Amino acid sequence: MQKTSLKINHSNYNKKNSEMFILASFLIVIFRIIITCIKPYPIDMAGYVAWSKYLAEYGPSQFYGSSGFHVVYAPFFQYFLWLTGIIANNFSVSPALHAYLIKLWSVLFEFIGAWLLIIISRKENRIKSGTFLALLYLVNPGVFFNSSVWGQFDSIPATMLIGVLTLFVYKKHNLAALLFLISVLTKPQSGLLLPVVIYLYFRDFRLDLKSFVRLITGILSGLFLYYAIVLPFYLPTSLANKLPSFIDPLYWLFELYFNSIKDYPYATANAFNFWFLLKGQIQPDVLPFLGLNYFTWGNILMIAGTIYAFICLSKGKASTYAIAYFSYLVQFSAFFFMTKMHERYLLPAIIFITLACVYKLRHLLPLALVSFSVFINQLYLYIISFREIYWLERRDGLAFLFSFLVLASYAVSIYQGYIAFIKPNKHIRGDKP
Repeated sequence: MQKTSLKINHSNYNKKNSEMFILASFLIVIFRIIITCIKPYPIDMAGYVAWSKYLAEYGPSQFYGSSGFHVVYAPFFQYFLWLTGIIANNFSVSPALHAYLIKLWSVLFEFIGAWLLIIISRKENRIKSGTFLALLYLVNPGVFFNSSVWGQFDSIPATMLIGVLTLFVYKKHNLAALLFLISVLTKPQSGLLLPVVIYLYFRDFRLDLKSFVRLITGILSGLFLYYAIVLPFYLPTSLANKLPSFIDPLYWLFELYFNSIKDYPYATANAFNFWFLLKGQIQPDVLPFLGLNYFTWGNILMIAGTIYAFICLSKGKASTYAIAYFSYLVQFSAFFFMTKMHERYLLPAIIFITLACVYKLRHLLPLALVSFSVFINQLYLYIISFREIYWLERRDGLAFLFSFLVLASYAVSIYQGYIAFIKPNKHIRGDKP
């Protein structure tokens, strides 16, 4: 009789939780649909709408050449703009609705990202905390401001990267590598996680037929996927006459990305980071600084941060928890130390520190600090854009204060990495992917 009563109570508890999850999800969907109506950042969205219309009318073949646009963005996101332009043309939608539809791609990917957080937490037997944090991710102001308000797409590659980790957790090595390739073709900053992707791919590699077949099929499918994405946009490069015809499309991406980093050759480009504290805002990163220059120091400090992240990864025995924290630290280190950073480039770190919170709730502190830092960096630039101001002054007092907050967030993250993974006699939980 008592066992029957316990079963009924447990059933009622699960039913109540399911109902609360459905209600919370419904309210979050409504909230996101409504706030996505807010006016986007004018310069970025004007460009996206124009590109979308061009792609729908003329196709991709001359998009990076004679279209009249200065485009240094990676090619995969252009497919979303292309499809949106076709929809907008067929239904004769207004420019405002066209912009709204472009925003929805990022919103959709944020919901996919939340779902992936739940998938991983279920695999790790942490479904309750994972579900709560997934819902929290969807209402995180640092996340939704980027997509629903500003109108940017940084959450798309962020979702792809958490998807890469999910696929490795489920032992889908080639699919994980292919998704990582797509994320790099969406935003080159995704390449920061290349070291851990290589490690995860080859960690269980054996000198046997099965492993070699996996590697060969992975390489061939990767080349096929790359050419399928790039060739519709490809135009001969400056080395086209010197390279074999099948190699030049590979070089095309490097040339595109190389040209993109020359657009904002500054120590920092509106990013509240280490260089803003040292008055490097819109200062050429080749200027001398302590015997070297901003660019060189940025790379040295980034390498140091990455080495520390690798120590955390190693001490954490490359568990899913350790990989999540490694990915978070690498992206944070890049934003904080590397030159040419923009105000939005810390956003992908949010989903990984959210995943780390599934394992240890102590990480809610850096999650809150980083989320606020990402939010306020974007909000500040968004507000002044209505006065047609798009670059902050070197001595902007508020930006200087917020950069100190980012410094504090980074210090907390480094310390928590030590407590979680490096400090002696700490048991690292979480199965290896």
